[in-house]
Amino acid sequence: MHRDLDISTSRILIVDDARENVRILASILKDVASVSFSLGGQDALVKASSTLPDLILLDIEMPDMNGHEVITRIKDDPRTAPIPVIFVTSHADVEDEETGLRLGAIDYITKPFNPSIVRARVRNQLMLRAYAKQLEDLNIELERLATTDSLTGLANRRAFRERVTLELRRLDRYGGEACLMMMDLDHFKAVNDSYGHDAGDAVLRAVAQRVSGQLRETDTFGRLGGEEFAVLAAGTPVEQGAMVAHRLLSSVREQPVIWNGLEIAVTTSIGMTALRAGDGSIDAALARADQALYASKDGGRNRVEVLAA
Repeated sequence: MHRDLDISTSRILIVDDARENVRILASILKDVASVSFSLGGQDALVKASSTLPDLILLDIEMPDMNGHEVITRIKDDPRTAPIPVIFVTSHADVEDEETGLRLGAIDYITKPFNPSIVRARVRNQLMLRAYAKQLEDLNIELERLATTDSLTGLANRRAFRERVTLELRRLDRYGGEACLMMMDLDHFKAVNDSYGHDAGDAVLRAVAQRVSGQLRETDTFGRLGGEEFAVLAAGTPVEQGAMVAHRLLSSVREQPVIWNGLEIAVTTSIGMTALRAGDGSIDAALARADQALYASKDGGRNRVEVLAA
């Protein structure tokens, strides 16, 4: 069954140089949403950008800056452009209405005010605004779910590949260097076999947390699948990246993961390669890092192997 959204917490900004018009509109709308006001266009622009109301009721005829100028400024500012604007006017001719709609108004309210019409039109626009915000929030959440590993909260394979692609483009344009690391937990199958998959999940989450604590905000840490992780250290030369990799090794092995009172020892192997301008495709870079990882495994695990670009 369809249910309307709650618009009682919505915020309306009334813009009119006539205090009596402000008083009347505020009285009509006091039970619909929270109301604030401005008595001039310049003040309205300041309040709109600082408070980001859900709806603006804008008088057209004002001495300091008319409504057409105000709405043009509102729509030119990316912060305030999405705010719906209803024009308030005593002139209801077709030409004036066409001008307002062309400038971005979504409706008109005419003077003298009919309270039921005012409330109905305002409610309709606030409801549309609320649905638009809900859809925007849903899209943001869907994008987060599409790019985030559900177990660890890290970037998933898709998101990590996209970030490496962007870094390669940046390097091609500006030069510099970055490090790409592949990590694989050692003997992880034995953890699942000995303790169960719940214990394995606990180990993966613990490793994600420990490694994340060693990285910068500018680094990208992702889980590619299973027990395989990857790190992109932007702006980091190989020598510095090798030191970071050894620090990551230590963070993983320094203490066991405690699960249901049991101590589970964990180590990881890391393969690392450099990214530079002209490095080629993301797949070639990932293949090099993967090759270094296999060398790390073959060399005894719990170690770092670097493969030059």
